[in-house]
Amino acid sequence: MSSEEIVDPTLQHDVSVRRVLIHLVLPLFALILGILAVAFIGLHSYRTTRAGVKALTHELLGAVQHYIAQEVSDYIMPAAAGNIVASGMIEHVPVAVQDKVFYSYGAAMLRSVPQLQSFYLADDSGHFTLITRGKDGKNQERTTLQERGGHKVFHHDYFTDDGVKIGEADDDAKDYDPRNRPWYKNTENSTDIKWTQPYLFATSHQFVMTSSLRFKGIDGHTLVFATNISLNELSAFLDHIKVGKSGNAIILDSKGRVMAGRHLMQQAEAAGWDPNKMIINPKTHPVFARGFDHYRVHNFGPASFELNNKRYVTIASPLPNSSEDWVLLLSAPESDFAGFAKQSSQQSLQFAGVIIVFSLVLAALLIRQVRRSERSDRKLRAQASQITRETAAVQQVAATPHLFDPANDSLVLTEQLAHLASAHRASVWRFLHDGSAIICEDSYDQKQDTHSGGFEMSRSEMEDFFKAVEEGEAFTAQNAAADTRTAQFERLVMREVGTHGVAVYPVHGANGVIGTLVLEDAAMAPHLLYFVDLIASVAGMRLASLYGAHTDTPEGASISTADKLHEALQQAASLPATKFDNMLMRAPQTGAVQSSGIYPAVAVLVITFSDPVVDGGTETQGVLDLINRIATEVQRIAIESHLFAVEVAGHRLICMAGCTEHEDPTALIRVAEAALTMRETCMGILAAANLEPVFTMGLDYGAAFGGAVGAEPQVFNLWGQTVSVAELMAQGAADAGTIQVTERVYSVLRDRYLFRSRGAFFAPHLGLGRAYVLAARR
Repeated sequence: MSSEEIVDPTLQHDVSVRRVLIHLVLPLFALILGILAVAFIGLHSYRTTRAGVKALTHELLGAVQHYIAQEVSDYIMPAAAGNIVASGMIEHVPVAVQDKVFYSYGAAMLRSVPQLQSFYLADDSGHFTLITRGKDGKNQERTTLQERGGHKVFHHDYFTDDGVKIGEADDDAKDYDPRNRPWYKNTENSTDIKWTQPYLFATSHQFVMTSSLRFKGIDGHTLVFATNISLNELSAFLDHIKVGKSGNAIILDSKGRVMAGRHLMQQAEAAGWDPNKMIINPKTHPVFARGFDHYRVHNFGPASFELNNKRYVTIASPLPNSSEDWVLLLSAPESDFAGFAKQSSQQSLQFAGVIIVFSLVLAALLIRQVRRSERSDRKLRAQASQITRETAAVQQVAATPHLFDPANDSLVLTEQLAHLASAHRASVWRFLHDGSAIICEDSYDQKQDTHSGGFEMSRSEMEDFFKAVEEGEAFTAQNAAADTRTAQFERLVMREVGTHGVAVYPVHGANGVIGTLVLEDAAMAPHLLYFVDLIASVAGMRLASLYGAHTDTPEGASISTADKLHEALQQAASLPATKFDNMLMRAPQTGAVQSSGIYPAVAVLVITFSDPVVDGGTETQGVLDLINRIATEVQRIAIESHLFAVEVAGHRLICMAGCTEHEDPTALIRVAEAALTMRETCMGILAAANLEPVFTMGLDYGAAFGGAVGAEPQVFNLWGQTVSVAELMAQGAADAGTIQVTERVYSVLRDRYLFRSRGAFFAPHLGLGRAYVLAARR
């Protein structure tokens, strides 16, 4: 062999590693670096643009704020500056011409300045003069406070804007005194301009604020000149101001009350024309409310925040020439000022995202290709492993001794099914010969690693499940509770262990379906068709033998019962044989029973048969033969179980054990075993006669009293609540062939037998209790 043909395994391994490194690791690493670079550049560009947008927005909003502040200041200035001009004119003229100067100044200002509403002039003697616009906003009204006949009246003179008098009128002034008005009183001890709080005129829908100034007249009297300025015009101005594309402006005082702004009259009406209630509302103006909160915390200046997934910018600034606590508040979406820049940055980020997505797709395709190869290898290895496991399971099943003998439990079937199918639980069920019930031969819980069996379910309890199994086709239900075929099975069998999915495989016999395999929460069930078919065939052979045994030789049922009762029967072996006397099967001297007495723990089994309906002598003889066969079998089972007595009363059989002065611990076990054996035997006899089960059974355990009654030959009889309740259990059983027991029986036997809860029942003198169905042995 040449040296070129020699293969070095280490070299092959190095080549494989190098191939993976070159074809997968390095391209993937380069791709990740490219993605990170694109993501970093895109994010950095977005953040830089975002910061520029924020700065630009603040600058533009600041410019708009300066413009609006100047406009608002110009709007208010005539009220403040006019007070200074008017007071300077009036204080240097004689008293006789003060009113003329006042009217001349007021008329000129009302004609030229639309936001001014009226002017007041009052002195410390109570004189009062007023000039104002007409109610319709046109012409002028001049009012003086006069005293006539000891009463104060307002005398009104009406003039056109050109100074032509067009009428006059008087009305009662009542106790009006200008010196008590807020615009007069707030100037006390001050020579500065003072502003009143805004107030509303509901009739004229005017929102007015008054500025006033105190000064001395030429005669030494103190005068106050006041100017009323309408804030409606200011609100109209703010309504038409565009702050960006959709921003707004509003004027508030330090307490959050609205002075001017959009929809002022609607807010005034909602507040009941009370200015103190015109507070900024977070529900109707959430952006302004957030901006005002920021002002109260951080004072004047800009603020930015996010509201409802949208960025907003607000700016708060003081208003010159206004009341000291007025705040101008502007708000606008960030996108109104620099939407183009934001859109550009978002597009850049989107382009980066597109590039990243394409890169990720390429990386995913590359990884997918590599993983597909690895997945194929894993599938091949998994298939090989599954074949190995199935082969080992088949070998283990085949190596099980007495595999087809129904007397052998053969737990290997359910164990191997559960392991291979990864099932929570696997079970084998068989139908009774007449199909009226289904019994669990073996159930293996893989999580608990425990076997159980003997559960019995009647057809009336699971009619849909019985029909689905008898169709002979396998079926599955991912959610057994939602499938009509398995809903009853889930409620009665699966719910106790918390399983949800179920796979059902019918077991076929010579004459049809004789049983079924059930897998609960089996992940691998769809991949085990051949193995499940094999186990179903083995189970079919076992069940066919067991099915035939129960159908043909019901007497054989006592064999396994005697084996299971070995320990209990040993304890009862010293009891004398049961004696028979006419219609009573009894043992009056058994168990040291010499006379009547009270027995602390008696087990009483009542079997109730339906009354037969016969027509003719031949049919009557057939019924009597059937009854005789059943009675013979009951006597045989009673003797084998060492029961104390079996009493025949019409269509009832009353079996009892434990009629001793001291408690017999085996009495209840012997009666329970006898009940199970009697049930199987009676069902077999009735099925052989082509009859439906016509009997029910009831079992109770407790104190009773009894004794021999009558002349010779005396017979033994038993009385007490235990006998009555046992008969009540038999009468109240739901289905034919059912053994219904009390809670006292259940509490003693629950470790040895399987029970199903039946619900509550009521017994006279006893009250409510719980009933159970004795299903099978554990």
